[in-house]
Amino acid sequence: MSDLPPFHVRPAQPADAFLAALLLGATGEPHFHTTAQKLAERFAAPAHGYVVGETAGQVTGLGSLWLPEFHPDHAWVGLHLHPDHHAGAAALLDFLALQARAAGRSHLWASVREDYLPTWPDLPALGFREVHRTFGGGFHLSDGHLRDWQANTARLEAALTRQGHHLTPAASFQHDARLTELYALTRHDKVTAPPTIDPAAESLPTENLTDEDALWNAAWLAWHGETLVGLALPERSRLGAWNAVLVVHPEHRRQGLATALLARVVRSLQAGGLPFLNVAGSKRDAAYLGVLRRLGANIEPDWIAWERGA
Repeated sequence: MSDLPPFHVRPAQPADAFLAALLLGATGEPHFHTTAQKLAERFAAPAHGYVVGETAGQVTGLGSLWLPEFHPDHAWVGLHLHPDHHAGAAALLDFLALQARAAGRSHLWASVREDYLPTWPDLPALGFREVHRTFGGGFHLSDGHLRDWQANTARLEAALTRQGHHLTPAASFQHDARLTELYALTRHDKVTAPPTIDPAAESLPTENLTDEDALWNAAWLAWHGETLVGLALPERSRLGAWNAVLVVHPEHRRQGLATALLARVVRSLQAGGLPFLNVAGSKRDAAYLGVLRRLGANIEPDWIAWERGA
């Protein structure tokens, strides 16, 4: 066993706080050890995409480079630096940009949650521009389950009934051509933000969803008389479920139909024992965000997308 340098003990000082937090995490948070083990395995592989920055022989920065096939022009970068060594971000980024260019990527991309920004270097100063913002969240409480969620939409549904609207389960209409017509009428309303938020599909994405993926038993339709005017269809994912399709005919908006439809979906998932309904979208989609807030969804801080040339 090799000899180690002497181990000195001294009182902790404010400047020790950052590394002290890492040591506390390493001994008290199970996910910290899991992450470290996964990183060690990743670092042992060839072309793993990670680099480190050093100051006086100590690692003070970590950079990551990801070359996703689904965004062939972009290299995704991560910049994780000790708070006292943000000045090293430019050198770290230059190294990653060189690798990105060698891989044929013309742009660098970073996605940072808004409340994480204070721990990142100054991205605009590094040449990045904000491209768009998205939000996450869902219908769940602190324990992560829907079972205690409740929102009373009885008065809303009564008002809709007086206006000639009614809601029905969607399962038996899965292959109804009217669904395709409604989707075609509303698909251009979907917010797009290349390269991460693609334009809506040309056709209603029900044809490619199996019964296992598309939760048709929890989906609902809105009608005005005999005319189909709304659809809410959740799709299963690794997060339990998320709202894949929520559309309302343009002539029937601002009456509460989307709110009533989504409330029915949440109750159906709740009754089926699913843990939660995950939601996400663009802050530019004010109507959708308003529906979520009216129903008490937990909206998480924005994820901000940043871009610059490589």
